Amino acid sequence: MATTDDYGQGVSVASLSDAPNAEALAKNIANAIVRQTVMKFASASNRNATITSPEEGMFAWLKDTDLLTVYSGSAWLPFLGTTVGDKKNDAYEAKGTSYTTAFSAGSYEHCGVSWVAPLSGKVKITVGARVQNSSTAGSLVSPETRLGSTLGSGAVVEQPTDSIGYSHYGVTYARGTAAHLLTGLTPGASYNTRILHRCSVTGETAFFAFREVIVEPVS
Repeated sequence: MATTDDYGQGVSVASLSDAPNAEALAKNIANAIVRQTVMKFASASNRNATITSPEEGMFAWLKDTDLLTVYSGSAWLPFLGTTVGDKKNDAYEAKGTSYTTAFSAGSYEHCGVSWVAPLSGKVKITVGARVQNSSTAGSLVSPETRLGSTLGSGAVVEQPTDSIGYSHYGVTYARGTAAHLLTGLTPGASYNTRILHRCSVTGETAFFAFREVIVEPVS
């Protein structure tokens, strides 16, 4: 009767009493070892069509998206995910004191990205901008994260606040970044993050340019 390997990984090893069958011997060993390795597939659909009964802990690399996935026991999820970012250089002015996308002059474009939460449910979000103000007031940027892949749409997961954004006070130009950790995400779910802005004092004007947002998966 065939036995299994000494490490409990389910590799079937023929015993001396088994009838000789080179094909069965090779296939049992190959199949057991392959499922313990990182398998490679052209796409998620190709992976799903090939592995119809995945086991928890299986890894598969998707060539079309350059993504490492792992089967959690109920679904295929990104193991680490990929870092994504966006940058907008155009300058514009804003007067509102609440975080918004509204602007009063210049050329504004949404600066944001959509991404998929990694297996850890944690990402690092970094935002930056070049800012200036018409007075000693502050010019502030902060990220807003929502559920779903459409930028600016979906339930708000994290509100923009001063504590997670970048700010500068005064009439001189400054360029800086701020980063924070966002946790408690649903692995495999889609999210979107964009930069919002505000001026700290009513009646003053905040100036923004060279905005950038980066979302990095964290293990």
